Amino acid sequence: GTHVPAFEHWDGSPGRKTGTVDPATWPQPAPEPTPGVQKLVNLYYGFMILLMPAISLLPIFPAFYVFEHYDDQLKALLGFEWYLPVLTWPTAMLLMLGTVLLVTAIRWVVLPRAPAGTFSIHSGFAVRKWTVGLAAEVMLESLSSLFSTIYMRSWYRLMGAKIGKDTEIATNFAGRYDTIEIGEKCFVADEVTLGDEDVRRGWMTLKTVRTGNSVFIGNDSVLPPGADIPDGALIGIKSKPPTGERMLPGETRFGSPPIRLPVRQRFDGADINHTFRPPAWRRVLRAVFELFSASMPTMMFITLGTLLADYVLFPALDDAEGIMDFLPLFIATCVASSFILAGVVLAVKWALMGTYRPGNHGLWSWWALRTEAMTTLYWGTAGKILLDAFRGTPMLPWALRLFGAKIGQGVFLDTTDITEFDCVTIGDYAAINATSNLQTHLFEDRVMKIGRIEIGRGVSIGALTTVLYDTRIGDYAELGVLTIVMKGEAIPAHTRWSGAPAQPLA
Repeated sequence: GTHVPAFEHWDGSPGRKTGTVDPATWPQPAPEPTPGVQKLVNLYYGFMILLMPAISLLPIFPAFYVFEHYDDQLKALLGFEWYLPVLTWPTAMLLMLGTVLLVTAIRWVVLPRAPAGTFSIHSGFAVRKWTVGLAAEVMLESLSSLFSTIYMRSWYRLMGAKIGKDTEIATNFAGRYDTIEIGEKCFVADEVTLGDEDVRRGWMTLKTVRTGNSVFIGNDSVLPPGADIPDGALIGIKSKPPTGERMLPGETRFGSPPIRLPVRQRFDGADINHTFRPPAWRRVLRAVFELFSASMPTMMFITLGTLLADYVLFPALDDAEGIMDFLPLFIATCVASSFILAGVVLAVKWALMGTYRPGNHGLWSWWALRTEAMTTLYWGTAGKILLDAFRGTPMLPWALRLFGAKIGQGVFLDTTDITEFDCVTIGDYAAINATSNLQTHLFEDRVMKIGRIEIGRGVSIGALTTVLYDTRIGDYAELGVLTIVMKGEAIPAHTRWSGAPAQPLA
């Protein structure tokens, strides 16, 4: 029901008036193309939206050529399928490598340079930039498991971004590679927006985003075009740097609009071998482990698909008298495969991690490597093929209880964004709305800090809201959309809160 009057500037969460807009300062509208040219451009957009998924399948051909070649040899030698993961894992790795090389080639062929500047959205540059962004977005279906791995920075360097040594990245740059410069030993968390182009009156403006060394950018943060973050600074979750004010080295900003935090919890005493200066053997261990963990979702798809095709679908197709005889079995097999893969992920969770408990673990520790692998497998396999379809249904709470989450009866759950399952308790009849996040960990100072979240009975959590760890939301409390509950907070029962950070509503 909010109404934003004409010529007003609003910002923050919740949105509020921060100024007025002077039309006299607007640039002239960008020249529009002729109707004929616009039709051709629209046709190109539609054609590429249909074509790009097909292009993204090209790496399958060399990968499966190798697979088929050795599969026939091993099958003739051994006569059964127990060897399949030995073959499908390298196939998955080859498929991911081919996809990286393909999207890199598209970037350099289609858009050799994407400098800072202002361009018409009708220009050839804008169309080519859109094409590269589309290619990256489509092919992330195969490459999303690379996020947070040691290989991510190498891929982005291939794409043209300037990434410092030992920087950790878990977000999509969406075609803005030439205008991103990140220092050494930084941490860029999930779903961060880095210098997204500013578009108004038909003009697209790109500006370089820079960070110093040892900068932390929290989940879902926004660094606007031209942002310059100094050494040692921290931008909190769902936050942004101040507008019209230069940050100081080591400064912490949190919220929207951002506030300066005078102090924050630090872990300077953590083992340096687990945080900023891992020995060579830890680097090798992580590289090998993440090579297998990042390719595991794809490996599982190939392995199960091969087994079901060889032993269920192909024999049934040979015996079927028509497509209608075969179709019910095909549908049942597809449904069963989703449950089988989710079951494998569930088994891996309990075998690899057991029960999650509060604690602190360095980025390079064996524990952190395992839990990141588990998160990749959970989102890349169980989330994609089954749990996302369960959102908003009684099946999702049932499924997450199997993973260790404590969820009461009658809970409405419209998000799968839970990772340390055993640290989450949700009371009866709570409502967790779309894409909200019960975030039981943070990675500040390269230490993974894990704590519990307790959601009381009848609580309502708005869409896109984040509840951080070591928090308790009292019975029947309400959190508005885009709200952040900071770590260690206790929201009283029967109260209403909104904002980033959360503030009580009258």
